Amino acid sequence: MLTVVNISFAQTTYGFKAGMNLSNYSGNDMDGKVKIGFHGGMLMHYYILPSLILQPELLYSQRGFKKTETIGNLSTEYKHTLHYAELPVYFKMNLGEEGLRFQPYLGPEFRYLMQANRTVSENDPEKIDNVNSFDFGLGMGIDVEINRNMLYGARFSMGLADVFEKPSIGSQPDAKNYSFLISMGFIY
Repeated sequence: MLTVVNISFAQTTYGFKAGMNLSNYSGNDMDGKVKIGFHGGMLMHYYILPSLILQPELLYSQRGFKKTETIGNLSTEYKHTLHYAELPVYFKMNLGEEGLRFQPYLGPEFRYLMQANRTVSENDPEKIDNVNSFDFGLGMGIDVEINRNMLYGARFSMGLADVFEKPSIGSQPDAKNYSFLISMGFIY
């Protein structure tokens, strides 16, 4: 009976979204500032029940951090920009009326590193080699769906894996990705 009910409610819609990332590293040795980046990509809504949605996404996302060190009158700014292909999978509640729905969600996030760059002050970016190519974490947030096709959202994304590889000699900062994302999308 549950299978019949599930099949009768199953409906799939697609969309795209884009927005701004406010990211940083968390960890014992990290004292950076928020770095602004971009994210964008596609999403799918699979309605398991009218009030429960499975939402996988495929996104390009910029994460990282920035830090300024001042010695005497000389200031040096360091920026890390990590370019990821992301696959988050969220379980969303679908609350509200037809024209205005609130959709809180929670789920795992998987990230694959495409490129990592470091910029020191105004110099050209250089590649960072010691960044782990796979990252995973947990995302939670809320979307507001207006008129069944406009989507506005805010999300907190917390990394659970180390950003940097552990060296065989010496030490590496204890750093994990975290971001606050603001996005806008369209469902069709």
